[in-house]
Amino acid sequence: MDIRILKFFVAVYEQKNLTRAAEQCFVSQPNISNGIKQLEQELGKELFSRHKRGVASKEAAHYLYPIAKRILGDLASLSDLFLHEKFKQKICIGVAQDLPQEFKSHFFKKVSQNIELLEWDIRPIGRDCEINLLVREWKYEEDLFLSLWHEDYVLCIPDNHALLEKEIIELSDLADEAFIHCPPCEAHQQSLSILNSSGSKWNTVANCATKTEVLTLLMAGLGITFLPESFAKPWKGFQIKTYNGPKYYREIGLSYPKESLSNPAISQLIALFSK
Repeated sequence: MDIRILKFFVAVYEQKNLTRAAEQCFVSQPNISNGIKQLEQELGKELFSRHKRGVASKEAAHYLYPIAKRILGDLASLSDLFLHEKFKQKICIGVAQDLPQEFKSHFFKKVSQNIELLEWDIRPIGRDCEINLLVREWKYEEDLFLSLWHEDYVLCIPDNHALLEKEIIELSDLADEAFIHCPPCEAHQQSLSILNSSGSKWNTVANCATKTEVLTLLMAGLGITFLPESFAKPWKGFQIKTYNGPKYYREIGLSYPKESLSNPAISQLIALFSK
């Protein structure tokens, strides 16, 4: 339906006269008459009856008038709505579960302080996310990666273990010690690299599916292991000891496909952490 015709209708309804309605709409009287006829044909109802002094509104016109006023009012305010309204930007982000809470809270705090009006859709990491916060080893091969933090792996030894008596532990001291592994974990290859650098064999006491299971066996005193520092620090039942050997770390950062940069909020996010 032509909005101009609705304006013609409202003018005729309010003025009760075709000539005055035409003057109000800055058009000729035939334009008003033709517009009303077209509207009546579209609705299948007669809206006005003509008489010598003007027009009289019929029941259908009384019904249509408040609807037309509302429609025209909404259209008039539409430009102001978009001019003044601030709409939230949305980001669908995957967050890895095993990441330190302090890292995750720091990330979201920094973003909220620098980018306004964000709405988060937070999920487990996956390809359905526009961007993922994770360890570098977990990213998809085709994705870009922006490193945010480095976190050291530390040597963890159960309480009352004989190695705790040494001030500094040599890697050769780890030979034949019961060792807890986590093959699915990114720490596994780091642990093997550290142990292999000593040239000695190690005594595997357990292979675990998660770092949490490694932590459980470590606290139970079954063996020693390497864990990310922030993951190990809050727990008891073992001690973190300095050792004389190569140090390894894991990188935590943002992984994302190039097409995600089409989201202005993600472009802002990457720019913020790239500084």
